[in-house]
Amino acid sequence: MKIIDIFYADDDEDDLMFFTEAVEKISKVAEAKIALHVHKNGESLIDNIKKNKDAHGVVFLDINMPLKSGFDLLEEIRKDKEIKEFPVVMYSTSSNQDNIDKSRELGANYYVVKPYKFSMLMEMIASFINMDWDNPQGGDHTFLYK
Repeated sequence: MKIIDIFYADDDEDDLMFFTEAVEKISKVAEAKIALHVHKNGESLIDNIKKNKDAHGVVFLDINMPLKSGFDLLEEIRKDKEIKEFPVVMYSTSSNQDNIDKSRELGANYYVVKPYKFSMLMEMIASFINMDWDNPQGGDHTFLYK
């Protein structure tokens, strides 16, 4: 059975709870085993990705976090030769164009505005775990996930 690792960094307890619950529900019907790695800040995230760098997975980064922002973490990931190719999705409540542009410039694969409905959250997570990251959809027209 294929294993998919999801690395999720967010400091908001409610967002962590909803994301975790959505992954648990998806796991029950998925054709792969999903391992969720939750981080309330980015301090241990990079080390965890490095430990699991050979896994099939994706990173979800909230932008506004204490200690290190999602932008800081994205920069660290893209500068580290061991993990620079790991897929990263910026995951924020902000639909601010400056944040979207900065995420693209720093090398994020996608930008997602946090869904307000649980069903939309499940659909979004499922689409990313089922994505063929060796051949992802590309181009500016698909950067902002809708």
